[in-house]
Amino acid sequence: MVRFRFLFSLMLILSSLTLVLQEGFGQIRVLKGRVVEKESGNPISYCTVALVGTSLGSITDQDGYFEIKDLPNETLNIVISHIAYENRILVYDPKRLPESLIIKLDPAVVELDQVEISTKGKSRVARKRRREIGDFYNMVLGTGYDDKDIELTNAEIIDLKDLTSKSTIYSTNYDLNFVNQHLGYEIDYYNFAFYMADKAKSFFGYPVFTEMRPENEERQKQWVTNREKAYYGSLTHFLRSLIENKVAEENFLASLTNYNPSSFDSKKMSRKTEVIRIDSTGYSEGNVHMIYHKEKEFYELSFDGVIEVFYVGPGTEELETTPLSYIKVIGTRAIVYPNGVLKDPLSIMTYGYLGNKGVYEMLPSNYLPKRK
Repeated sequence: MVRFRFLFSLMLILSSLTLVLQEGFGQIRVLKGRVVEKESGNPISYCTVALVGTSLGSITDQDGYFEIKDLPNETLNIVISHIAYENRILVYDPKRLPESLIIKLDPAVVELDQVEISTKGKSRVARKRRREIGDFYNMVLGTGYDDKDIELTNAEIIDLKDLTSKSTIYSTNYDLNFVNQHLGYEIDYYNFAFYMADKAKSFFGYPVFTEMRPENEERQKQWVTNREKAYYGSLTHFLRSLIENKVAEENFLASLTNYNPSSFDSKKMSRKTEVIRIDSTGYSEGNVHMIYHKEKEFYELSFDGVIEVFYVGPGTEELETTPLSYIKVIGTRAIVYPNGVLKDPLSIMTYGYLGNKGVYEMLPSNYLPKRK
């Protein structure tokens, strides 16, 4: 069964933003604005304004103002959320911004459904829900998670019909909250949608990370160790190694193959593999093209076939390597930012080891381990 890695869906919504550039030891990008009620224009205090996929965010003050510092120079989604208002997802380009940002929110509409279930029916539904929610956890959290270390705090809001439909139609949108004691992050996953079909499982949404406070120094050290293990050998780590042309130095064993993990026909083909040669200039004989576009500040990744990859670095001593993964570009190219983050996560599909990763080992895109 094909297992898709987590997907971040990109919604293109026009917005007005302010970006202040300050000179120092480098450019420090600051996003400022105000959140107000749509009808009255009154300020909304204690509203979360955060960059999707990162641990960067702010809370509005009593007058509705917020400020987010150290913005990355890449297109990112912003989620604006408050328990009494409808969420908004905005998209900004740091190079094309108006001079002011006013975000207007609509009041949340709460609908209460009255459903009566007999005592016998409740027992049957409860058993079915426990079974189906277990399959849901395996899909979303990924393989190898320890349920003592991660909790979905509001699992009760997920409709049983979405868990049991088995169709390729996505569920309704949920705002889920995960507390991940394994990595030390609380994750608010906005507009989370999924499907659990027989031959494919997938989910997407807008995760926002909040770093948790450890109860002691030992816990903090464990989080640092776990985060490093989650990062090394990840897709982000591999894409960074391609950008730097240091695949082997970063402890990856990678090759290009004609094998297609999603096709039954490829199992009957004569298997061919070749060593990866990085083309970063546009003129070399490389078979993996990672071309930098200076004016747009991103890399364009393309290759014919599928990359199969192992990680053999720290943390794999007992296994010798991580299990095999396959990486495939969907379409003609994938846009990758210098930090190894995909502009469109739907542009790459992963299978095998990387395809089974989930929220349990999900890191914010602004995370980078200290070099040893």
